[in-house]
Amino acid sequence: MTLNSKLPGPSSRMQDPAGETLVAHTVMDVDEPTNEEEIPFALPILGRYPVTKQLKILGGALLLTMLVIAVVVYRDDRQSTYGTAYIAAAGDMGMLSQRLAKASSLALLGDPMAFAQLRSSRDTFATNLDRLTSGGELGNTSVPPSPPAVQPQLATLTHAWEKTDKNAARLLEMEKNLISLGKDVASINDKNPQLLELSEQIAALKLQSSAGSREIAAANQLVMLTQRIAKNANALLVGDAIDSEIAFLLGKDTNTFRDLVNALSKGSDERRIAATSDAAIKQKLAELDTSFSEYRTAVGGILGNLQRLVIAKQAGSQIFR
Repeated sequence: MTLNSKLPGPSSRMQDPAGETLVAHTVMDVDEPTNEEEIPFALPILGRYPVTKQLKILGGALLLTMLVIAVVVYRDDRQSTYGTAYIAAAGDMGMLSQRLAKASSLALLGDPMAFAQLRSSRDTFATNLDRLTSGGELGNTSVPPSPPAVQPQLATLTHAWEKTDKNAARLLEMEKNLISLGKDVASINDKNPQLLELSEQIAALKLQSSAGSREIAAANQLVMLTQRIAKNANALLVGDAIDSEIAFLLGKDTNTFRDLVNALSKGSDERRIAATSDAAIKQKLAELDTSFSEYRTAVGGILGNLQRLVIAKQAGSQIFR
């Protein structure tokens, strides 16, 4: 027996028990969305655009936001960098002011290294003050002028600095004279022990030889003068100012020492001292005269530059006071 039945196709009609015709739908017809369905992740404002368009708009907005953030961070970072540079410069200036005072006091003593330090500190302080006030290069950072809030304080500092800068410049002008003063006083100090020893030996020999009282007194005066000349020379070096009385006494004592040596060696009617005849004493007097010639040259160098030294002392003392 032959079977002639077929399976219903996708669009074949079937009848329900009541005789109604049914249309068979495919699986694809059931899953296809309608136009009224909403896209689950569409944004309220951008919902009218396709998803691809929405993502492009969001990407652009995100990029713009990142640029704004970068600008803000960069600006904050620059402000922080400026602040750091300002603070570092101000700290350096505090240190430089102390170094200026120390260098000026040492320069007055004729220390050659002090002048180099004084010059360097002065130049750096002036540069930092100018950069803080007007802007420029501070360290490795180019900075704008300091904020208006601190400009009045900088103006006050500038006014005070002008006086210090003037005194420092004057002190540097006297570098040669002050170094010479230091060397001259050092020479006096080096020669003083030898002069003192020779003077004491002469005084002792005069006493042993039963010399006259005037000769013994003159020899003892030499001992005293060697000490006073050295003392007054050092007083001129270390003092904040040149004492005119000390300077006068230094010159007077030097001349008196020379006259006493000549009187003891060759005799002096003015001082009522007879010429020395003892060979040992004459030899000591000759040695004393030779040593004193270098001593006298150093004293002459000090007295010859006295006016310049007065100016230098005044300028230097104003810096470290």
